[in-house]
Amino acid sequence: MNSSKTNIGIGLILSFIVFSMLLNSMSIIILQLSQNHQQSYTGLGILEFFKDIPNAIISIFLVDYIKKYSYNKALAYALILSAICSFSIPFLNEFWFLKVWFILIGISFSIGKICVFSIIKNMATNEKEFSSIMTRTESSFMFGVFLVNMEFALILNSEYKDFWKFGFWLVGIIAIIGSAILFKSKFKLKTNTEELHEDVPTNWKSLLRPQFLLFYGLIFFIVFAEQIFNSWLPTFYKNNLNTDSFFALQSSAFLALFSFGGRLLASKVTGKMPPMKYFYICLSTGIILLLIAHFLGYHAKENISILVLLFPLVGIFLAPLYPLLNSRFLSHYSEKVIGRIVSIIILSTSLGGSIGSISTSYLFQKNLGNYYLLFATIPLILILVFSSFLSLKKK
Repeated sequence: MNSSKTNIGIGLILSFIVFSMLLNSMSIIILQLSQNHQQSYTGLGILEFFKDIPNAIISIFLVDYIKKYSYNKALAYALILSAICSFSIPFLNEFWFLKVWFILIGISFSIGKICVFSIIKNMATNEKEFSSIMTRTESSFMFGVFLVNMEFALILNSEYKDFWKFGFWLVGIIAIIGSAILFKSKFKLKTNTEELHEDVPTNWKSLLRPQFLLFYGLIFFIVFAEQIFNSWLPTFYKNNLNTDSFFALQSSAFLALFSFGGRLLASKVTGKMPPMKYFYICLSTGIILLLIAHFLGYHAKENISILVLLFPLVGIFLAPLYPLLNSRFLSHYSEKVIGRIVSIIILSTSLGGSIGSISTSYLFQKNLGNYYLLFATIPLILILVFSSFLSLKKK
């Protein structure tokens, strides 16, 4: 791999680390602002709306413009916007600012995701390489989740816990480094007019055919399930397992660490077995582990050590679902149309994240946290059922 391709690869990884740290700071903000009843659970759950929905709509309008511009530079500017948000948050304490803050973070992520997926598609020479690069890049997303939870767990357990918002400065520094690498990158996107799929979508209407709608629906439910854990697992630990904030955030950190390992493992395994076969193995195992954890949760005090072990295992099997399904579907289309598909993927993930978080907030608001794990199995069972129809559609 030449140096320019290596640099762009590092830029993609750093960008996903930045976006994951900011997007998954929601669990930390919920944990901190729900203390002493500063904000209600439902009020905090609605923050997901400000992060997800506006930027999803914007991404649909920006995708064609980004395609005409440089993907490298657009991604670099998205990182600069993320850096500005990261450096400013310690000085603004009003709750309304958090809504604006998440809107800006969501917009930068939308731009970033369109750029990253398009660059990966352009870099890859075949379906296996595309799947491998995408899964590896998505792995960095989970590493970012681990990093942000560990960082804030340490801050909140220290004498500087009242200054926890300054922890976002680390994210800002990483964003500046990533943007500098991308601006300096000399990697040129190759021109590719060859279409990999005989039935190529040529307009927005063609991206709403049944097979595409089924794919978007599956993405919706995967992110719905992920958001239940990413935003609300620390709250479950603190409220239902009676742990302190440090331990609650560590739970998310180690879930993310094992999720990172799960995606790295998937990038290796899919070179030896069909991606969808591994997809079903992971999905089925994840459902079984969650059901076991739910029944153990009825005796949480006696089984807390087992639950602590089970949650990271869940991450190993659930984390690969998103990149496996994406790579399986997107590999059949050229970079020319992937940008538009990704913009609708962002809309699907935004809806899944927002509805998943808001739904979970009502569980805790109504003191139904004991059903948290059982609730998490619902979208996974729906994925298991409906994905079988997608697998029958031979590309």
